[in-house]
Amino acid sequence: MAPKISVLLPVYNAENFIAESIQSILDQTEPDFELLVIDDCSTDRSLEIIESFQDFRIILRKKKSNSGYTESLNWGIDQARGKYIARMDADDISLPQRFEKQVCFLEQHQEIAICGTDAIVEGSKLKFNYPEEPEKLWANLLLGSSLIHPTIMGRTEVFKQFKYDITKEPAEDYDLFTRLAARGKPLANLAEPLLIYRVHNNQISNVQNQKQVESAQQSMFRMFRLFDYDRFKYSDELVISFIWPVRIADKKQLKAGLSFFEQLQHCKHPFSEKLLSKIILIKRYNLLNAYLEQRKYGTIKTLFLAASYLGISNWRQILKFIR
Repeated sequence: MAPKISVLLPVYNAENFIAESIQSILDQTEPDFELLVIDDCSTDRSLEIIESFQDFRIILRKKKSNSGYTESLNWGIDQARGKYIARMDADDISLPQRFEKQVCFLEQHQEIAICGTDAIVEGSKLKFNYPEEPEKLWANLLLGSSLIHPTIMGRTEVFKQFKYDITKEPAEDYDLFTRLAARGKPLANLAEPLLIYRVHNNQISNVQNQKQVESAQQSMFRMFRLFDYDRFKYSDELVISFIWPVRIADKKQLKAGLSFFEQLQHCKHPFSEKLLSKIILIKRYNLLNAYLEQRKYGTIKTLFLAASYLGISNWRQILKFIR
């Protein structure tokens, strides 16, 4: 008989955390699951620790070569027999009622493709504060990934249809969420924290961080492509420079970016007008702030300009303050 949930747990050199992570899954109040543990050629004691657990629900795959955790996840999706697929990371802890509450939510909301939860962050003051409702969550994807990846649970047929894009690792989650949103699949979050999310130094190297940024830029661009803006006037490269400002060449580019965001509010799009106004305000602020920081304006002046900008409706007034 197929289990209700298939849990995907990729592992690589997680000897300090993996025992607690696995135990948190075995302790779930919803016991009807299979736990697919995929070891990506760990060189520490991870495999030994995994094999020390004696539970028929654990299915261990020992990979023959290190090929990354996105490949591990896709293997798990192919093998999954459950009605739902849940994610889990080797360094996190699922709280006991996580599966029970997510299954209940998905059963009651048949339209939702994937459901995340809030999380308690260990090792940082970080707070996620992601939106709960699909409409708000879609809009928030214009700013960045809006579900905590190791908290998600979704319908198996959705995962099997879309899968993860290996080339987008380590921002494959944002890529998946934006692909789902672009296809009109509703996403949601539970406000209750149902996972302990660990922050530590071994998570992403500098090289991986650059890859993550490049991937995330493309995912964010996918969301902005849902606007019917002037593709001839605004090239893909130019739009990416506006929505993810790293270097603003001059005031001309700044003005073009601010004009672009102004235009977005007047063209066809699938987002709530009320939510979009807030998103555009944030994007304009980020663009202006990038310009000011690049020119090494003093902190007081930057804050003054930002406050002035947020308090007025016409962005052109702000340009009067810039030399």
